[in-house]
Amino acid sequence: MIGERIKEIRLRKHYSITRLAEEAQISKSYLSQIEKGANTNPSLQMLYKIAASLGTTIDYLIDEKTDGITNKESTPYITEEWLSLLNQAIRQGMTKEDFLEFHNYLQFKKGLQTWKGSKH
Repeated sequence: MIGERIKEIRLRKHYSITRLAEEAQISKSYLSQIEKGANTNPSLQMLYKIAASLGTTIDYLIDEKTDGITNKESTPYITEEWLSLLNQAIRQGMTKEDFLEFHNYLQFKKGLQTWKGSKH
């Protein structure tokens, strides 16, 4: 799915695979592997480079319900501090599935707090 999203935006912006690879400062073959689905688990750093070059977010690339295009001048969603925290979590064994489960838990917890708040 990530590769399909990348290719979809790349084509919508009329970027060749070479241009996107150059702008993201990654190899053309690595980008091609992602787009074709041969690499289904690229690092967050690589996704950030690709998303920033395409003017989109990592959230959109990993299938969040967003429109996919952001303003290039806007502040990136993932700062160096966030990347550092994510890299630390990955080094300590956190998987993408762990992260998504934790994210879902937090969403549930926030919803529960909202629900409890509306009862009083």
